Amino acid sequence: MATNYFDTTHIDGKKLTPEEIGDAIRHKKFGVDVREAMAQGLEYCMQQAQKVDTLETAVKNLDERVTKLEVLPSEVTKIEQDIVDINRDITKLKTAVFGDGAVPIDDPVVEDNHDKRAQEVHFD
Repeated sequence: MATNYFDTTHIDGKKLTPEEIGDAIRHKKFGVDVREAMAQGLEYCMQQAQKVDTLETAVKNLDERVTKLEVLPSEVTKIEQDIVDINRDITKLKTAVFGDGAVPIDDPVVEDNHDKRAQEVHFD
């Protein structure tokens, strides 16, 4: 396939778009311009590769964060159950200390000192 190298204009430091780079490589008449177009094409590819690397790192970090967040529902469920258990124990303690579960300790040896003695506590 014969290609026409008809473009005799020089790039002269102009930043080419990706489309212009392809055209320049295919149609520039002078090697200096073809080499410049190829160099700019390579630079463009490297910039895009760096963007992909940055995005890949961001996606990896996001994936790690999502994985950590997926663990939260089971931890929240455990915390909720702990709260239920603590509230149940507090209710038992209140009943034992202030309700029907409070039983005075009888001390037959020292009968005049009952007001300063602790009360026996039953949780069941």
